Amino acid sequence: MASKKKRVAEPMTTESDSNESGNDDFDDDEMNDGNEIDTPINEEVQVEFEARMLDDSDFHGVKTLLQQVFLKANVNLSELTNTLVSQNFIGCVIKQMDVPDDDDDDGMDEDDNDAVFGMMSVVNITEKKDLECVQQVRSLLLDNCKACAKDKMSRLSDMLHNPDQHMGLLLSERYLNIPPQISVPMYDSLIKDMEKCQRKQMKYSFARYVMISKTYRMKSASKQKEEPIFFSNSEEELLHEVSELSFTYSVKDDRDTVVDGQWDSDNPMEALRTVLVIPADQLSVAVTRIKAELAST
Repeated sequence: MASKKKRVAEPMTTESDSNESGNDDFDDDEMNDGNEIDTPINEEVQVEFEARMLDDSDFHGVKTLLQQVFLKANVNLSELTNTLVSQNFIGCVIKQMDVPDDDDDDGMDEDDNDAVFGMMSVVNITEKKDLECVQQVRSLLLDNCKACAKDKMSRLSDMLHNPDQHMGLLLSERYLNIPPQISVPMYDSLIKDMEKCQRKQMKYSFARYVMISKTYRMKSASKQKEEPIFFSNSEEELLHEVSELSFTYSVKDDRDTVVDGQWDSDNPMEALRTVLVIPADQLSVAVTRIKAELAST
């Protein structure tokens, strides 16, 4: 089934530096005593992305993004991904904007333009509490809260088990080279999608959202000193500021690809996950602040 274009996200511009050793394109003044001097090439590459409705072809791309969040956690990601695809009227995936076919681009993989670079959606984990993946997510939240923030567990449990105040699992993930500006149209779109569903009496009216955010901190040699936490998706720090409950747990024993490569024993950073519980009326507030912050950078 072909993807439907939902809305066009803002064009993103990224700068990439590359050292091309063995490059035949160099000037005479780059020669010194017969030796080539590799010179950094600063290239500004403009890449345009668009948001599309999820469909069956996005399964593997979305599941891969979810694996970045859940790592080795006991969560049925196939079922969770299928749930997201089945409710494709909520949220979106981010793909590279279609470009005209070029007969000269021999060797280009047709799947390159269909790759999933990011995704955003929400799952009602109150209504769908009987799904295996949702049960596993709820257990993951409670188990880690009990281990790392026992004083908050009772409150979190009450939130998760309140049938009258639905909680949405907010899922926002992208690859590291995708700039945070892409999150603004994604959040705007998600909020509009939920408003449409609410007008149709669908169960997307939430009292709260819960998000598992990728975070990290520098390892400290002193047990008396706790290093500050940084968010891999920088805009989520503003979601943290409006959250009513949060806690952080370590995933140092899991293989991780957060920030800049795989984590190992020599990495100076500790991989973490920070759980955020966000009041529903604060999501738009946070998105407005994200817009302002990104506009000033």
